[in-house]
Amino acid sequence: MTVSRRSGDETLSGHYLALLCQHALTRGHDPAALLAGTGLSRDELDQPGRQVPMATCLRIFANTLQLDPDPGLGIALGRQLNLRSHGFLGYAILSSRTIGEAIDLGVRYFRTRTSLFEIRLFREDDMAVVQLDERVPLGPLGPLLVDALMTLIAVCGRQVTGRDFNGITRLASPRQPHHADWPEMARATVLFDAAFNQFRFPRIGLQLPISQSDPQLLQMAMAQCEEELRHLHDAGGLLADVRRLAKQHMAEDASLDHIAGCLNLAPRTLRRRLNELGTSYQMIIEQLRRGRAVELLLHSSRSVDDIASDLGYQDPSNFGRAFRRWTGKSPRQYRESRGS
Repeated sequence: MTVSRRSGDETLSGHYLALLCQHALTRGHDPAALLAGTGLSRDELDQPGRQVPMATCLRIFANTLQLDPDPGLGIALGRQLNLRSHGFLGYAILSSRTIGEAIDLGVRYFRTRTSLFEIRLFREDDMAVVQLDERVPLGPLGPLLVDALMTLIAVCGRQVTGRDFNGITRLASPRQPHHADWPEMARATVLFDAAFNQFRFPRIGLQLPISQSDPQLLQMAMAQCEEELRHLHDAGGLLADVRRLAKQHMAEDASLDHIAGCLNLAPRTLRRRLNELGTSYQMIIEQLRRGRAVELLLHSSRSVDDIASDLGYQDPSNFGRAFRRWTGKSPRQYRESRGS
């Protein structure tokens, strides 16, 4: 039975947590210890369509790291997740006609597996970019889960192309010792302390055919994924709407009052609902501004004053103070230190 997810109830597929229990067993740990305090059993986790609320997920991961503080846990988990472990989403990707179509399907149906992250595909000049964003603050578990998802994408990519990922991987977290043993990224250029978590590769790669393409299986799998979406009752959630509107109005009026009006909410209602999700509008807008600022400083020749205006700062000195708070450097120092 599929468990409905209301907008704002961030979840993770129970199947992935069941795999975490299996991994713990191979490491000599009792899976029941991972589920302590959750009221869940392994059998319940693996029920079809089971979605586990974020608070419970965080408790399970915290239990896991207490039992086995392995910094490479995320990479180890990602290795277990081949396409067939993702149910009908995996079959839809595997039976797609091209890499581009497969990624588009992954983006569309990703939230049937988790809403802790948002995944996007976009084109930037001659590059295709797959980007992962936390939808809610995950704290120290964020880098672990990003390691798992990046490894998962690399594993699935090899499964459909027959080759290792050979592009650029950007991670928002610092380099850690366990990243030195990451065979899935052996042929990739891996950059750390980036603005976003991304895979980047020549956009012509989106046209590569998939050898196991199967139109009939694709239609069946997509129909099942659509049904799962309907059960989830989730068209993107409040956080996705707030981020989208904040990006859209950033250069003009990205105040909380204006965004609340766009959503037909009272400002205090929006503030309260974001607080219930463990975040705030200030946190969201700063995250967006920081990411956009870094991208423009490193990958454009626009002046610092122009960038400040694009981010909604009427006074460039306010942008300079904010950027120094985020990075410890002025915008010009940051650009020069990265060789731009």
